Amino acid sequence: MKVDHDIPIEPGKTFVVDRLRPEDAKGVAHLFFAEYGPGYPIETYYIPERIVEENRNGNIYSVVARTPEGDIVGHGALYRSSPYHRNHYEIGQYIVHREYRTTFAAFKINEYIGGKLVQAVRPDGVFGEAVCHHVITQKSSYLIGMKDMAMEIDLMPAKAYEKAGNASGRVSCLILYLPFGDGPQEVFVPPAYRREIEFIVTGANLDRKLSFTPAGIPEDSKSDIQVKFFGYAGVGRFNVIAAGADFPDRVDQLEREGRQDGIVIFQYFLSLANPWIGRAVEHLREKGYFLGGYVPRWFDADGMLMQKLLVEPDFSGIRLHSKQAKEILSFVRADWERTQKR
Repeated sequence: MKVDHDIPIEPGKTFVVDRLRPEDAKGVAHLFFAEYGPGYPIETYYIPERIVEENRNGNIYSVVARTPEGDIVGHGALYRSSPYHRNHYEIGQYIVHREYRTTFAAFKINEYIGGKLVQAVRPDGVFGEAVCHHVITQKSSYLIGMKDMAMEIDLMPAKAYEKAGNASGRVSCLILYLPFGDGPQEVFVPPAYRREIEFIVTGANLDRKLSFTPAGIPEDSKSDIQVKFFGYAGVGRFNVIAAGADFPDRVDQLEREGRQDGIVIFQYFLSLANPWIGRAVEHLREKGYFLGGYVPRWFDADGMLMQKLLVEPDFSGIRLHSKQAKEILSFVRADWERTQKR
């Protein structure tokens, strides 16, 4: 049954941080309602039975802060989301009840996920999308060793934060990466972004051989693109496993479909395992797309992000903590400005 109301939580109780138990699921659902009202875009978190099932099948690994009375005052998770590679998990879905935000609940949950949970799940990669209307999530991500990789401009709509009342417009996100079980890899980097990708890879201490030799797209090749439209957020997210000779036509087709459905943010994640990926990136640049950054292990192979906005971005509202993140944003903004000149 779907949870549709808040419940009172007594403040000042002790709590333990642990993996989700089936009896915790209802408390998790009430916690999400307390934070977001009915507006959280993932319905699973309002349905206790579904929370239990997703934790059972490995799509979600929830960690909770639980009082002796069984109240759930905090939540965080590893979960499958947008990466094409199924064993590349996102870290996030953090909530701490308002009565416990001055405690160490968020820190303890984050520490548990970055330590015990990662060791138990053994993903091939872990990434996070830290909101940028404050720096709290960014700081906690650095504490478990995450590295700055990319900027998603105006990713989330303001309506996702209406109940919290802490965002006046669309919210940008910083992609971070936890190098767990990472190894050497050769990637084919578009020459247009050589300096930017070298900077990001070096700052993340990744063992990569960067190849810059351009190659033409085979004439008889077909594109392999995984398509996801998120109507509630106005976002279209496309994983380009392979870019074929039909790639320009596919881009035009997806943009037409997206515009008809009210999509205002278009994101292409492109596998850098393809020697001719630079040609696909050049086509996106011609269509008004600009750099987002670098995404390790997105396809098991590394990838990069290109993005296009049909709204005016609010760069002034982006708050970043690290020098690395600020430099990545400078790359992204400069490339966006290039698209405006066109």
